[in-house]
Amino acid sequence: MSNSVDIRLEQVYKRFKRDWIIKDLTRTISSGSKLAILGINGSGKSTLLKMISGFMGKTAGKISWDLSNNALEITTWHNHFAYCAPYLELVDSYTLKETIDFHFKLKLQRVDVELSDWLKESGLSEHMDKPINLFSSGMQQRTKLILCLATDVPVYLLDEPCSNLDESGINWYQEKLSGLPNNKTVIIASNQPYEYPGFMDEINILDYK
Repeated sequence: MSNSVDIRLEQVYKRFKRDWIIKDLTRTISSGSKLAILGINGSGKSTLLKMISGFMGKTAGKISWDLSNNALEITTWHNHFAYCAPYLELVDSYTLKETIDFHFKLKLQRVDVELSDWLKESGLSEHMDKPINLFSSGMQQRTKLILCLATDVPVYLLDEPCSNLDESGINWYQEKLSGLPNNKTVIIASNQPYEYPGFMDEINILDYK
């Protein structure tokens, strides 16, 4: 999928009851951008990522997605991104094989990815027939990362991508992240430097409270 997607945030505000989470955030995330959303726990990183994706509404302002300079309806944004987060649930009655097969009936797989290699490298290849509900939290996170990063979309949204990963899992994630094509947009919400490369642009939520 080679189409370029630009994401624009214009004077975005978000409030929960009396607490302002985000105030007056304006930014253009151009196609191919690499952006890290930073902030302490509870500062609103996940909230901003959910608003960018359209999963959560904003209090005021405008968020738009443009595909090759044509505005996209919010109901179609999900076709253009892959999302990985600890709070996104897998179907726990599915086996790993069923999970992968189901995902790639809905999304295209990157042509440069050999899934069997990824599964072997991540330590999951021996568990293809095991139900997800028997997976450890680390195994589930590696599954989510495979589904996300192996998908062919213009935009990748990652929220605390190394949650529940051990050192080998973190190293595997970093390798796969660095292997994404340069024209892909990557947005990572994190407060852990090992989750996002040092060359990424940064935006600190605390600057917009």
